[in-house]
Amino acid sequence: MTLDYRNPNDWGRSPLTDRALRLEQFKAENPEQWAAMISADIEALSTPIFESEDYPPFTGTEFLATHSTIDDHPYSAAFGQFLGNGIDADIANTLAFGSKRFDLISDDFDDPIRQLATRIYSRFEEMGYWDELPLEPSDIDYDLIPY
Repeated sequence: MTLDYRNPNDWGRSPLTDRALRLEQFKAENPEQWAAMISADIEALSTPIFESEDYPPFTGTEFLATHSTIDDHPYSAAFGQFLGNGIDADIANTLAFGSKRFDLISDDFDDPIRQLATRIYSRFEEMGYWDELPLEPSDIDYDLIPY
């Protein structure tokens, strides 16, 4: 069954359906603006993300789904500490790569999980953990890992 954006009986079925109907209506009434939006989206998607940008190359959930152990993670000690203390895998991954994105945990500064993550992050920072990537997992001094 195709939806007719002009038919009032098609509106209000669900938010997704309504959004699709609004887009179809906009596309029909403004073809030049629609074409400009589509070309802008294509251009944005074709722009490469440079390796110099500070984005983790994978998400924490993706990493856990594709690896049987966290030892293959480039920052496995930090990633493991954040995970072990109950932080979401994606947020733990972002923090493990040295990004101070505690706002992803909570906007509340008094949140105990956010405070714990801040303490763990500070200890790793004091150790110089992110100054350079360990070449081998054996280069990590596990006695200095904060618990």
